[in-house]
Amino acid sequence: MMIFDTVKGTVSTAVDTISSVAQSIVEKNRTNAKLNRLRLVMKSESELMNRAYIALGKQLYESQKNGKAVSAENQEKLFEVIEKSKAKIARARECYRKIVDSQNDIFYGNPDDEQEYSSSEVVDITVACSNESEYKSSPFESIETQVKTAVDEIKDEVEETAEKVEEKAEEIKEEITSADEETETDCESPEGELF
Repeated sequence: MMIFDTVKGTVSTAVDTISSVAQSIVEKNRTNAKLNRLRLVMKSESELMNRAYIALGKQLYESQKNGKAVSAENQEKLFEVIEKSKAKIARARECYRKIVDSQNDIFYGNPDDEQEYSSSEVVDITVACSNESEYKSSPFESIETQVKTAVDEIKDEVEETAEKVEEKAEEIKEEITSADEETETDCESPEGELF
């Protein structure tokens, strides 16, 4: 009976160990998923903010170049996009740092007292990665037409260049063919036999 009790104790210890390892792996995966979502939020908001900066710069450049005034409402939309993106990036960084710090505290064995937050204060930043859908019209629409016309112009130039290249290739093929024919006639003897 003593052997059965020993085996039973060993098996239950092994099951507990496996269970705790599995739980720690699941928790680590959850934490990594949260960190990845926060990185995605920071990256997408940063890209959105950069696009807004570029659009704003293009508007200012075009207004200076053409001597026209920049529309205030387009600028306001772009300013709003930039400010909201900055705020979301700041919140995401704060959440990211808290998660990383809590991992370090658990790893090094010195957990801090966590602050209590009410559910109204907690906002899940990972739900919405971008604030582009909050606007009736995109601040980038005015630039979209300019880009399309530039693309069409470049496309036409490329087509013209391709046609010229094809014509030149045909000319070269004809020259090669005629040169081959001349070479064949030069190599023959007067009787029609090769040397």
